[in-house]
Amino acid sequence: MASVEQVTKAANFMKVAAGKIGYNSEKIITRYAPKTNESVSGFSSIIQSIARESKNEVIRDSFSDIETELQVAQWVDYSVLYVSPAAKDKHVAKALLEELNKYLESRSYLVNHKLTLADVVVFYAIQNSMVNLQPLDKEYYLNVSRWFDHLQQQKAIRQDENLINFSTLHLLGWATGTHV
Repeated sequence: MASVEQVTKAANFMKVAAGKIGYNSEKIITRYAPKTNESVSGFSSIIQSIARESKNEVIRDSFSDIETELQVAQWVDYSVLYVSPAAKDKHVAKALLEELNKYLESRSYLVNHKLTLADVVVFYAIQNSMVNLQPLDKEYYLNVSRWFDHLQQQKAIRQDENLINFSTLHLLGWATGTHV
């Protein structure tokens, strides 16, 4: 299930007022637009409606052609159907990270060769899983770690969150002797 926090962070990145976001009686995430109070339900629909309101260049580029737009839509759906459940089950998380790691083996971004809405949405969906990874897991999922670290370096994406450490250099502090 997509969270209110994910929608809020995505809206902040897109520089769009999130409006009132909560869950309706059927426990489906719902957004009430700030000016019209019009409701939109479902994570993908909410993200698309916010994206249409955005003036952010990255978001505009996410809809530059029909192929890019459809690939972005697939990744937004992927974040709901596959990434969000991984936050609740470590076995699902492991399978997800392995799949993403393989996909990112020869790519810097999820769609085409530049940052799109797909990267931002998956970043927010996977953020809690990445925080909880142990250093060895971060090394094992090297491509996901590289992609995530690259995105988190952008303050507009990271927002007020702390940087996640992907460096193994902090292990040097554990060494007490001199190595020859």
